[in-house]
Amino acid sequence: MEHSAAQIHEGADVTAAPDQPNDDGAAGGSLLGAMTSRRAFLAGAVATAGLSMLDPRQLAAARRRAVALPVGDLFPLGVASGDPTAQGVILWTRLISPVPATPLPPADIAVDWEVATDDAFADVVASGTAPAVAALAHSVHVDVEGLQPDTWYWYRFSADGRTSAVARTRTFPGAGATPERVVFALATCQNWSDGYYTAHAGIAAEDLDFVVFVGDYIYEKSANRQPRPISIPESVDLPTYRARYELYKGDPNLQASHHRAPWITTVDDHEVANNMIAGIGKDGEAAGDPAAIAAWLARRADAYQAWYEHQPVRLPAPSSADYRIHRVVEHSDLLRFFVLDGRQYRSGYPTGTTSEGADDPKRFDEDRTMLGAEQEAWLDQQFAATTSRWNAVAQQTVMTATPIPVGKTNFFNFDQWDGYVAARNRLLHSLVDRKVRNPMVLSGDIHLAAAGGVRLDYDDPAAPDIANEVVTTSISSRFDDGLLDLFTAALEKASWARYGNAVDRGYALITLTANEWRTDFRVVDVKVPSATVRTDHTDRVQDRDPVVLPPPTTAPPTTTAPPAGPAPATGAQPVSGAADYTG
Repeated sequence: MEHSAAQIHEGADVTAAPDQPNDDGAAGGSLLGAMTSRRAFLAGAVATAGLSMLDPRQLAAARRRAVALPVGDLFPLGVASGDPTAQGVILWTRLISPVPATPLPPADIAVDWEVATDDAFADVVASGTAPAVAALAHSVHVDVEGLQPDTWYWYRFSADGRTSAVARTRTFPGAGATPERVVFALATCQNWSDGYYTAHAGIAAEDLDFVVFVGDYIYEKSANRQPRPISIPESVDLPTYRARYELYKGDPNLQASHHRAPWITTVDDHEVANNMIAGIGKDGEAAGDPAAIAAWLARRADAYQAWYEHQPVRLPAPSSADYRIHRVVEHSDLLRFFVLDGRQYRSGYPTGTTSEGADDPKRFDEDRTMLGAEQEAWLDQQFAATTSRWNAVAQQTVMTATPIPVGKTNFFNFDQWDGYVAARNRLLHSLVDRKVRNPMVLSGDIHLAAAGGVRLDYDDPAAPDIANEVVTTSISSRFDDGLLDLFTAALEKASWARYGNAVDRGYALITLTANEWRTDFRVVDVKVPSATVRTDHTDRVQDRDPVVLPPPTTAPPTTTAPPAGPAPATGAQPVSGAADYTG
């Protein structure tokens, strides 16, 4: 089927909701006015851009702007696709001026696109013209529809006869279909300074169907360290966030990873700022200060806009600091993804602005939340509706308990779900109550690889694993070698852990069938531009019926803490070597 025009992906709810105060802080009056103006401007710009491609006069003007562009490559950031359905996929690119001294015009530019069943484009099945929206850094988002399920396609963009790289994408099988096998990569954390994107070269060479990326696509700060020191300013507003994406997305290995297959992606903290907490800033440091909260929300709005400008996501363009990212991506009757946002709605740390420390009873408080009440309720409804055999919760931070023994005291990373124990238990109870089959938690953030169970009770060795967790190591971000001994001690204590490796960088390659979820933890040397990828460990989870908990004989405790003393060391040992980490 050939399309004469694209459906421009803008989303009806760009202007749907006024700015809402966060649980941890409210927008001030001046900020509210600025956000309202921003929302109105962006909504109008996106809507106008879509309509302009349907108006012959405006389309002609947008094509004249393309002809007038400076000579050179207009697509140095490559192309990408994402959030497939059974009938379509989101295609992305962004125009960049080939001459830095000659910026692109402050108006939309016409960009043509094609989708074909072959890389030579002998069989073009969909095509059209889309705007490179000036208000969104001349990025292009096209929602292609009418494709065949479970099919590979190739796509490209062009402007003024200048053509982008050719990339491939794949539609999902969709509801009612059960493929024999699904293969995808799980990736996260790609600090530019800490290493080359050798892991992305590995992903691009894999025989896979898609990539799941669980956050930290960029790091907001620069680091003057090897092997790739950079010194551009910290990203705090639209121009500086855009500059960082331009640097990162210019990497040929990252582009190759995007060109290989479609991506499903979410946001962690470094897309905005380290240890971001809802409406109260980095580590919650803006809490109680209206001016600081206003500045933080303005920064978050810019960060989300820049993220959208550079990602192929099935979402409307953001128009304020409040941006709904959580969503369901249905692959087939075999697999469904619940893509979560564990940053935008969470409560502050139990200890205030400290992201780690000795055990604190406040981390068990029932009113503390990781996802926010609305997202928790939404997730419970989605769990109730799923009939997929495997159900993957794609989110940011480690969910299972990770007590770190220091002498006779347990320390915890409060930035992980250990800081939000009641919220973790509510999610696990929802999985049990809704009889969700084979729940798998996909995590990143911490720059190490691990596999293990997620439980309601870590005191009882016989307690069932409600879900299984796969934590992927970082693409390049380093693990602090001063923490390696603590990691080793924590792994030895965690009898529910099956594997851990804080030394190596890489990704996880996941293969699933109706009967088994297999994770190959792939590692590679990121200190050199080219290196061989190898499998460090293979973890296997077998298909099983939903967990059924026995009825409590007494009133159940609201939560349980990991044991205070050492537990039998049944977990795997980390591989030997020097750690390599950035925080």
